[in-house]
Amino acid sequence: MDQLVRFAIWFLKYYLPPMVANASPLLVRGRYRVDFSMFFLDGKPLLGKNKTWEGIAIGLYMGIASSLALSIYLRDPLLIPLGAGASASALIGDLLGSFTKRRIGVRSGDPLPLLDQLDFAIASSLYYTLLGIREFTVQYSYVALSLLLILVLHLLSNRIAYLIGVKDKKW
Repeated sequence: MDQLVRFAIWFLKYYLPPMVANASPLLVRGRYRVDFSMFFLDGKPLLGKNKTWEGIAIGLYMGIASSLALSIYLRDPLLIPLGAGASASALIGDLLGSFTKRRIGVRSGDPLPLLDQLDFAIASSLYYTLLGIREFTVQYSYVALSLLLILVLHLLSNRIAYLIGVKDKKW
């Protein structure tokens, strides 16, 4: 049981802010697109109609708020800037996922399994790795288990969001 508690705290510490940041843009219907409705060299949209500045703003806000809550709960003030960076990384990862989907011809809102569920988590994992956070980088089994857990949680939360009318597609 001790190992499970250790993993749960580690998971929340490193992945709660990026998960919250990634999910929060669903709370707003933004008008101002991140890509300014521009097209890439291939003639396809740069990102997509659902990537908005309002979504980025609320994602950062909510990710930082969750970092603040964790910082208070775990009595670790460094979690605030760490979580803020992870939240920003998660949103950038989501934008890169959208960019990738447009390049291979997946329309905005249509699914691309694994990329849709893990782009933000992989980006935040890369952020922690590049920072050289030892507690993160030596826990490969925790990272792998976290990505699997995030995949399951993402699929469940999308289904629930669809059922309550927040999303118009099951994925």
